Amino acid sequence: MKRLVLTVFFTIIMVSSVNAQSTLGLQEKCAEAAKKYFFEGGNKFSQQAEGGLWAHNYQSHYSRTLDKCFILFISSYWPKAKDEPVLWSETLYDVFEGKSYGSFYRTQYKNFNWPVKECTVRDEICHSEAEFKTLIKPYMEE
Repeated sequence: MKRLVLTVFFTIIMVSSVNAQSTLGLQEKCAEAAKKYFFEGGNKFSQQAEGGLWAHNYQSHYSRTLDKCFILFISSYWPKAKDEPVLWSETLYDVFEGKSYGSFYRTQYKNFNWPVKECTVRDEICHSEAEFKTLIKPYMEE
């Protein structure tokens, strides 16, 4: 009986170790793919003075539960005319499928934030950046 308990115990330890290594490998693969997506695929911007997309930053996360790699792409669109509002956005994508899971857009003009233009995650509509952050938590956190 003692031998059976020890065998089961060591089997569980070995399987847990293999799963942890596998998850770590997937996290690293996700981080590299998100970095490539941001710097090579998604980060196409022109100089602010000429107007265009300005990619600020990104966050990546491998969701073990969903077995997907997500990137939260944070950017703004600067208009050519200086008297037009700036469009700020955050968009959640599946890195490998290129599928959008949600987006948040708002405009800003001369340090005044206008109401949210769009806020959705999957089929849910949100009304603020805080709601957007709450709705994307299942994709960006474990």
